[in-house]
Amino acid sequence: MASAPLTTDAFNELIDLLVQVRDEYVLSPTRFTDDLDVVEGFRYVTQLLSEGFELFAEGDPERPRFSNIVSPARKFLGDNADAIYQQAVIRGDRSYRITGCRDAQSYISFTVHGADPAGGINGKVLADRNDRDFAVADDGTYEIILSPDEHPGNWIKLDPAARLVIVRNYYLRERSAQTDPTIAVRIAIEPLDGAPPPAPLDDATFAARLGAATAFVRSTTLALRMFGAPGTVPFRSNTPNSVGTPWSFRNADVDAAGAVDIYYSTGTFDLGPDDALVMEGTVPPCVFTNVTLWNAHMQTLDFVHQRCSLNSAQMHTDADGRFRIVISDRDPGVPNWISTQGHRRGDIFWRFLLPEEQPPTPTCTVVPVASLAG
Repeated sequence: MASAPLTTDAFNELIDLLVQVRDEYVLSPTRFTDDLDVVEGFRYVTQLLSEGFELFAEGDPERPRFSNIVSPARKFLGDNADAIYQQAVIRGDRSYRITGCRDAQSYISFTVHGADPAGGINGKVLADRNDRDFAVADDGTYEIILSPDEHPGNWIKLDPAARLVIVRNYYLRERSAQTDPTIAVRIAIEPLDGAPPPAPLDDATFAARLGAATAFVRSTTLALRMFGAPGTVPFRSNTPNSVGTPWSFRNADVDAAGAVDIYYSTGTFDLGPDDALVMEGTVPPCVFTNVTLWNAHMQTLDFVHQRCSLNSAQMHTDADGRFRIVISDRDPGVPNWISTQGHRRGDIFWRFLLPEEQPPTPTCTVVPVASLAG
């Protein structure tokens, strides 16, 4: 018998999955035919492995730690240039202390999730709290207890099914948070009663963790929605070059696997090299708004070197507060241009955080890009 048989089997399952992902996801002609989509698909898989290994293979719910979910080098499931997200694996029968600091954020939230049946990180939201709901000291510091039993002060009740806590930090600034080296989220998590140093890693423990990482990669590739196929979420438009009516999980009183304070609106762009999509509308009074472009793998385009998103602090508006955003591959020489960066197709995704009124649906029109010059 080979040494570490359980981990060996788990590693072999990962290898087998990668072969399947190569053939049935990245190289699937029913999913992708454009070279750019395929090349980015292979890069996408490497970034999923990075996330799966950090969160699941290295995660220990007895001694959790926060790690960044996404970065300019790790993008998946609709990341965002204006937000920094943290994650930590937890147990629903344990108690934890989170310490942090609110400084430049326009919004902070905590969501506690159950296990994702598909193996990803989109388990049902079991509890949620944003920074409007908890006490913060004069210096911006705060402490939150996560536990099954009630605690004085800031407290989030843990359901026995809790498996993951996600922290969202949104920034409404002229320079997007993910590209600003002066921005750092100060946050930590620790067991409330402490924990001894871990025992040496054993075969069964690491096999289970590696299996969870493998399940995550499967859920975000083979189980990912087919790009361009009609969607069923209420805020998605199934007509190319348009977006759906903004909609929130909380206001609809339905179970959510994501943020519940956000109104979402999305659709696809499908543009030729000489086309431009013009979006017009107004931003309602709210904590934060942005629009971003994703590729066919639900990854933001390059936001470090080019503009692929705009938040409401970056948008140019007229005297009436109306915006006019142009999406195209070529620069038309107008304000509010978002580059498709060589992508013929992709997703358009709007976020409106805690709006004071129903956000209006942006209007969309396709025109020749040359008609916008000057």
